Amino acid sequence: MNDTQALAALINHVSASDKPVNIGWDEVAQWQDGLLKRFMKLGLLVKDVNAQSLECMGCEHRCFMDVLLAEDSKRAFIVCDHPDVQDQMGRIQVPLERLQQWQASAKQFSGVVARLLGLDVKPVYNKESACYKLGMLQSDKGRRWAILYTQPLRLVINGYTVPVIDLLYFNDNELAIDMLRIKSLLDLAAIDTGKAYTPNISKQETRKLATQAMRQNWRDEYQSLQLTHPNKTDDWYSMLISKLPIANGRSAETIRKDMKK
Repeated sequence: MNDTQALAALINHVSASDKPVNIGWDEVAQWQDGLLKRFMKLGLLVKDVNAQSLECMGCEHRCFMDVLLAEDSKRAFIVCDHPDVQDQMGRIQVPLERLQQWQASAKQFSGVVARLLGLDVKPVYNKESACYKLGMLQSDKGRRWAILYTQPLRLVINGYTVPVIDLLYFNDNELAIDMLRIKSLLDLAAIDTGKAYTPNISKQETRKLATQAMRQNWRDEYQSLQLTHPNKTDDWYSMLISKLPIANGRSAETIRKDMKK
């Protein structure tokens, strides 16, 4: 997975959750060499504590299981409890590197986007509106607020909204933001004509977009699991998805009802 693909996947992960998300070793291992260090240097990822549960690779069932450590903490393993293969599998060794995971969040993205916009003020979070006020940008028509909204990640400038996934890109291995598009937004006539800033997306619409994005993630993962693990039950698929960051704390039953729509 190249830098552009990994960045898009990371943005989608963060956009689907109202909390920091964990990116595990299994996903990072698919990235091109050196990309993890670049993302950490940029501030897109920070090291997190080791994972306590993983997808077991011992057999075709791929159950999501708790990981146990030996007394010396130098060995990790999973104890198979699948009724069909438990007698044959026993303990399944887990490479310690698979326990590694990293964290990404809207807060981290707010700092990265602010820096790319040339703003040196620390982003301020507004819990009620679920947004980060990044600072004010200068335009020919005056100074305009740049605000990063979450779920999904989107930048609001001058009352206009652009998804972050459409703004960030890599240029010669350097992360950049589409400043031409930013300037075009600054030069447009402002949508908000009042004294107080009013975004052009209501809270209700924001929640609706976030829910749609979350459910689409479930459906995409369900289709992917069907390809890699065919002939499984819907309960099996939904249980596995419920253990992933994209579940956002939803139960397997809730996921099962929406993942096939």
